[in-house]
Amino acid sequence: MGVPRNAKDIIAKHLTRAFPEDALSVFGIPGLHVVRALPTELDTVDIRQGLIDIVLELRDAQLLHMEFHSSKEPSLDRFLVYDAHLYAQFHQTIRTIVLYIGDVGHGPEEVNAGAIRYRVENVYLREFDGDAVLDTIERHLAEGDWDVQDRIRLAFALHMNFERLTREQAFDKVVEITRKIPDRLEQNYVTALILGLSGRELSDKQEEQLKEVLRMTDVVREIEHEAEERGMEKGLQKGRQEGEIMKAIEVAKNLIRLGDSIEKAARA
Repeated sequence: MGVPRNAKDIIAKHLTRAFPEDALSVFGIPGLHVVRALPTELDTVDIRQGLIDIVLELRDAQLLHMEFHSSKEPSLDRFLVYDAHLYAQFHQTIRTIVLYIGDVGHGPEEVNAGAIRYRVENVYLREFDGDAVLDTIERHLAEGDWDVQDRIRLAFALHMNFERLTREQAFDKVVEITRKIPDRLEQNYVTALILGLSGRELSDKQEEQLKEVLRMTDVVREIEHEAEERGMEKGLQKGRQEGEIMKAIEVAKNLIRLGDSIEKAARA
């Protein structure tokens, strides 16, 4: 499955319903209720492609700017500039949360530039017990007690710390648990989150396995449809270009048949 550039926008659209009230309280982030996703590309600021992750509007009119990093951010300068432009465009209070995945246990939290005081909230997923989290999710599924916090636990589980399981075993367990989610809408939400949060960390084999298991969920179909449409558009454009080249060659051949020199035909 080729992934189009706006796949993140598709995923963000699903996230607007995937983060109900207190869903992120499992990470110590209470009181969030998302109402819509906002565009992350701002006309007033030039940000390197792929660095800005997700911007969501909350029910209390705050903006939630979420970043996901597998390495320590050297400074908060980029976040500060982006959030300043975000505020200038929407004039809403901004809450920036950086979720560190991988072996990261510390990152910058504050900038004091005199007139400007800027602060982010850091969450280090390696501090969470992945073995216990998967045990909790399986128990809730067995008891018919699945809730929105289980959705978040499962989506982020691959970035937690595991003692009993290897990384490969943890991935297999996440896929197995996802198969057991009885509600298709919940599978859609979890799929969107796993694709958005873990896609770059998976091996080709794991990525293909995940796509195969979750291929028929709505979000994957939507991304595949977008990729197919973009592929067709590129094919049509290539076909038009090739057609123009063939027309030019035919014109040159006709000029030569009428007696013009090869040099003149080539210029034509």
